[in-house]
Amino acid sequence: MWTTRARSLLSLVVLSAAATLGPAGTAQAAFYTGQWDPAYGSIFPSLGWRASAVVDVPESCLALGTGSNVPISGPCAGFDVLSARVDLYNVASPATILQSFNLDTNVIVNGINIAGSQLAGIDTGFFDFFVPTLPIAGSGNYSFSLILFGGNLAQLIYANPITTSPGCAFLPVSGASCGISANAARGVFAPLAAPIPEPETYALMLAGLGALGFVARRRRR
Repeated sequence: MWTTRARSLLSLVVLSAAATLGPAGTAQAAFYTGQWDPAYGSIFPSLGWRASAVVDVPESCLALGTGSNVPISGPCAGFDVLSARVDLYNVASPATILQSFNLDTNVIVNGINIAGSQLAGIDTGFFDFFVPTLPIAGSGNYSFSLILFGGNLAQLIYANPITTSPGCAFLPVSGASCGISANAARGVFAPLAAPIPEPETYALMLAGLGALGFVARRRRR
């Protein structure tokens, strides 16, 4: 018979692992990846950028079947952006990533598109800005902000001074140089297996196994 302390320890490990795994531990979630890949054009003619995002869509949301600009509420209330990233490259050598930026996932999601019970689009506010140091992207003098809109489109706004991003995208800022990428990227969404657990999750799971081993050894004494 396990002691109260042993049972409490096991419960703590299980609850902690569940909290860390989050949506990946439930059958009620569907994971999708979105990909956008254009050349910047205009002010940065040699710059290419690839944006990607991984999102968690509740099965109850996909069960709506079809809908445009579906709000993140009701059956879609569990929708979550798990990761977002922008990779920069020279259009002359698109296979070579020159700089990468992981974006803060705390972004406003205005709505999503569903077609045939599959995720087909996302509309967001601006993600936090980042500042590339590449000469083809302004050598650190410009910031860039990603926005997903129109269901499956994406664009990068540029701004100088860097702190005027992304506000100068919709409000004039005196003395600022601001604009958007000439080419709006059309995104492709695809179902994805559950995201691979982070190293911290593995560490927690190993700690749990160690705790169980400790309990087993105590019982044999």
